[in-house]
Formats: sequence, C-alpha cells, structure tokens
Amino acid sequence: MINIAILGAGRWGSHFVKIFLNHRNVNLMAICDSSPERLYFIKEKYQVSNSVDLLTDWQTISNIKDLDAVIITTPASSHYVLIKHFLTQGYHILAEKPITIKSNEAKELTELANENNLILFVDHTYLFNPLIEQLSRKIQTEDIGNLKYGYASRTHADAIRGDVNVIWDLAIHDISIFNYVLREKPFQVCAQGQNFLSHDSIDVAWLKLFYPSGFVATIHVSWLNADKQRKLTLVGEKGSFVFDEMMPQSPLTLHRANIHQDMSPMIVDGYATENVDFTPFNTLQLMGDRFLSTIKTNHQPTISTGEFATELIQILEAMDISLENNSAMVSVNYG
Repeated sequence: MINIAILGAGRWGSHFVKIFLNHRNVNLMAICDSSPERLYFIKEKYQVSNSVDLLTDWQTISNIKDLDAVIITTPASSHYVLIKHFLTQGYHILAEKPITIKSNEAKELTELANENNLILFVDHTYLFNPLIEQLSRKIQTEDIGNLKYGYASRTHADAIRGDVNVIWDLAIHDISIFNYVLREKPFQVCAQGQNFLSHDSIDVAWLKLFYPSGFVATIHVSWLNADKQRKLTLVGEKGSFVFDEMMPQSPLTLHRANIHQDMSPMIVDGYATENVDFTPFNTLQLMGDRFLSTIKTNHQPTISTGEFATELIQILEAMDISLENNSAMVSVNYG
C-alpha cells in the first residue's frame, strides 16, 4: 500500500479523492484544504471514513507517520513553495498542471527531485489517454505523408481561473499533445489575446507554434464560448487525424484523401474515414495508476516528467512575451 495525502480539495482535488479513496493499492491518509466547509462537503459526498485525517493547515501533513506521497491540486501560484517543501521532506509528488508559473522554479524542482531520487509527476492527463497514445503510434505507422500543420480548439464557459490566464489553463493541454505526438517541441511561438470578461486576465487567445520539422500548430482557447470544444487535428499530405472529445462514440478518426498533387490542377478522386476502436477508460485513473507504478518500481517516469513540464512552462512564458509585444514572434528559451 502507498500512503497518500491530497492537498487541495477543490474541483480537481475532489477527482483524486474519488480515485484514490478506495484504490486497492492506496491508503488515503489525509485530505487537506484551507476551507473546513469544503472538507465537510468532500467527506459527505464521498463518504470518507473517520480514519482519513481532514486538515486545514498544509504544514501538518508532514506530521503524518509513514506518508509516501503528496498530491497537490492547489492554485498554480502556490505550487513552487508546496512542492519544494514536500520534496525536501522526502515525499513523492503528483502535481496538477502547470507545475509552477515560472520555468526557473520548475527546473529547480525537477533537479531537486532527481537529486533526491524522488518522483515528481505532473498531471498532464492527455499523455495517458489511450487514444492519444494510439494517435502517437499511428502517426509513425499510417502513411499519411509528411505532417504539415495542425490546429486545436479548446473552449468553454465554465471554470474560469484566477491564478493563470486562459492560455496557461487550456492551451497547455493541446501544446502537450502536439509535443508528445510530434516528438518535438516548438522553437518559435506567437500569441494574440483579448480580455472580454470582467477581470484582469486574458480570456480568449489565438496561438501559433512553429516546429523544427516545419510543422505549424494553431490553437484557439476561450473561457467565453457557450459551445464547449475539445478538438485537435493533424494534417498530412495524404490524410489527417482528428481527435474530438465531444464525439464520445468515435473521438479519434483517420481521414484519407487520394490526392494527385502531380497533376495540374490537383485532383482528388477518393475519400475514406476510419474510426479508431477503443475500450472505454478513465484517463485520470490511468494517470494515477502510472504515478503509483513509478513509486513502486522506484523508476522515474518516462512521460509527464518534470523536464517535460518545465519545457511547457518555457513555451507559455514565450507566449506571454508575445502577448506583451503585440503578438510578436518569440523564440522559446529552453535553457
């Protein structure tokens, strides 16, 4: 059994309570949140037993005997202090994304975990989605020609965050998917954003990412759309892959076109669509199981690592620089 404490009992933290409360390999020892009312709500909703400590002071987590790991789902601005504290105390960490709001802090935490042989695991959930794993494999095995460009749209009118802007909240998902399936990272980015809502942060944005292979990704994110969108497309010379979470029966499809590019004018004489089969799954459950596995085997994760998470922060920082400079093209500093 792996002894775990969950720090942060908000919307995302509650998901982890649900997953780990009755997990066969987990002993959930404590749930911590600054709000006693929230703790009471979680206790009642999930029928949390009295054996699980309900704490309002995060520093008291370190007093728990035989604790192995801490799951941190607090606002991103608090991550650096909390993760550093618990790594220093010798605990494995699963942190909600983004790992921090500064890349130098993310890099420091990654190095601290590695130096102390501790797991620093970041919840970039899509990296554990079986359909994204299939997409990554099929890009290598299906002949759709060289990938040219891609685009993604991630919008909703819910869960507006106060700690980060919409790019840090939503676009980080699609950037992580593009980087993972392409097996490369962008060297230049540009961003355009607007503030349509009554707060200080960017709430709608359009992004472009340029990769060394020549691939170009365009991402649209919004907290304002009443129509929820979760769609990502990669286009090659002979076909395209579409991942659309709002199509639950067939989220991943392969579209082929018989294109005669050597003719003038170009001729297309056939189309075909293939739905990728899958077995229903809980991505967050799969991610949690992978975290537990890395602790059991004492092997650093191969995906969703501190290094990968740090690179994403460096990309987001470049996006912020672009926003501050009238959507200028900005080179990403991976130093």
